Amino acid sequence: MPGLRLQLDGLSWEHGQDKRTLKPDQLVVDTGDTAVVLARDAADIHAFTDVLLGQTWPLTGTIWIAGREVTSLPTEDRGIALVPAGGGLFPHLTIEQNIGFAVRRRHRDGFRRGQVNYVAGRLNLHGILSWRPHDLSPDERLRVALARAMCHWQAAMAVVIEDHSGYTPCHAAVSESLKAYPDLPILVVSDDRHRVETLRAPAVSWEVVDADES
Repeated sequence: MPGLRLQLDGLSWEHGQDKRTLKPDQLVVDTGDTAVVLARDAADIHAFTDVLLGQTWPLTGTIWIAGREVTSLPTEDRGIALVPAGGGLFPHLTIEQNIGFAVRRRHRDGFRRGQVNYVAGRLNLHGILSWRPHDLSPDERLRVALARAMCHWQAAMAVVIEDHSGYTPCHAAVSESLKAYPDLPILVVSDDRHRVETLRAPAVSWEVVDADES
């Protein structure tokens, strides 16, 4: 069985009037590794992660996870756990409700509670489940956002973490992923080279560029 490798081959996509791609054009993040993609701004980040998640279609190329091509699959069949910049938590919900929001509605309530409790325990969040996002530090919000992302999947196969200016750096989400889910490939997508230079040993990095620059 192939490892939990995230691989992008010859991927390109539209962003506004531009055609964007990766440089180099093949991205590989192996199980337990951390990699970085550098984009020019927040909009560039979101355009790229939308392609990864299946929210928009690429123009060319393929997306592979654990040896399976997922390029044409819908979002819910890809197994990619997304942590948005700053966490993206709902301020009116408790931490428990924020985590449980990601569980698909078709699951019975017992499953939802069991999944929330399991993920909260894995990320050491049981003591704050009744709190609300404003009670947390920025790094704690990222940890809750990771829990929400992982709660959506019984078996996530990759973690994608957005990081851009104006929000807390992504370091807490990366470190918690490495500790709690050491077998998953982690891809950080950032618009700030200096912030991600201090990440714990990213294996490799790529850039989002105009297609004619690649």
